[in-house]
Amino acid sequence: MWIPEILDPLETAGRVGLSLAGNIGEMAFIELELAYATKLLPRFSDDPVIRRNQNTLLYWQYGYYKSKILEVFSQTIPEALKAVDITSMTLEKIFGSIDEKKRRIIEPAFTNDVHFVIVSELTALLGQRDAMRQFANTMNLVLENEKVVRQILKLGHEQIDEAQLSELKKKGVAYDFVKGELSYSPNICVFAATRPLENRYYTYLNGSGHFSRYHVIQHRVTDEEASKHLHEDYKLNKQTLDQLTQINAALSNVRVKKMLRPSESLMKPIYDDIEALVKDEIAEKPRLKLADVISPRLKGDLIRELVSHAFPRNASLSGLQNIEELRYTQEDVDFIRERLYHFIEFAVNPIIAASYSRLTEGSKRDQVKTRILVCLSDGAEWHIDRIMKAVEPLKISPALVYIALNELIKEGKVRKPRRGYYQIVKSVE
Repeated sequence: MWIPEILDPLETAGRVGLSLAGNIGEMAFIELELAYATKLLPRFSDDPVIRRNQNTLLYWQYGYYKSKILEVFSQTIPEALKAVDITSMTLEKIFGSIDEKKRRIIEPAFTNDVHFVIVSELTALLGQRDAMRQFANTMNLVLENEKVVRQILKLGHEQIDEAQLSELKKKGVAYDFVKGELSYSPNICVFAATRPLENRYYTYLNGSGHFSRYHVIQHRVTDEEASKHLHEDYKLNKQTLDQLTQINAALSNVRVKKMLRPSESLMKPIYDDIEALVKDEIAEKPRLKLADVISPRLKGDLIRELVSHAFPRNASLSGLQNIEELRYTQEDVDFIRERLYHFIEFAVNPIIAASYSRLTEGSKRDQVKTRILVCLSDGAEWHIDRIMKAVEPLKISPALVYIALNELIKEGKVRKPRRGYYQIVKSVE
């Protein structure tokens, strides 16, 4: 019986990703699993306005598994929660249109029977500037699950087949022949991927607010990683994939009857840490202001990820039965605080195509990690207070030091021999 696996779907997702694409895959699968969980949840009872679906964008160098990761993860989504890949579709098929000759409506990809949308390469949908503008403006509404209205005709067509209109109505699509207007209200979660964009694409999409509607998972592939992926064989663990598929099917049957937003007092340590991290990073970037990074959408990302972490834990405690009310604990808070940097990395130091100078900018996090490795290079055990003292010249927050240490431990470069002490791993020179 596989039900005990439900106790840690994130660990299972991570193992699937690790087998498929190493640390890159592990990171991506955990984020996708968290986003998957948000789609299973209701809106907040005390705040029906905030979006609960966490759209996720994988953003790193081409050739490093992004499309494959999305393809494999989509296999774990139950068939009842229909997933559609729109990467190769025309804009007319994505957003809906009308076949003038046949007088039939081309239904949009976002009908109410679709729960997940896959975009394996965002640049394939951008095209020329006019297409990019049309895509971004309409897709922004889709990402927010807001009503989409398509006024696409010079004159309306009254002679649309009634049977088709009736079928579309069942799928949440309405057509006003007087206005020549197609409308629908998506309720989907988007999993997308893209390689680093050229400046003109990045600037337009960022300025349009398109990126801020995703939880962007940025990753810089290092030379060390490139060598590792050349020499190591990564093979999908089918058994673990099957376990994750079963877990996701089980979770999809668990209903949460009441879900309140996490309290401000519970979230305060997270907000304090994220503000400190942003201040660390923008201290040497005069053109970047606090308000450019910290926004209600960032807050929404933090809330959604904490809630999605709490859901499977509550589900396991209920024995996979329906949950009366979702409860949050310090465990959920700690999970977010240990992973805070990835919420801001894209905003403070985005990777843009190599011709753009910001690609070479370092981050305070990387500076801290380098300084820590230099300190620990003597092989001795360093207490956290001594490490804090050593990195003082960098003028950074304690939160960033702990995040850097956790990442170094995960990378296998540093270990924690006892409480409060850190030591370099001997195999790392």
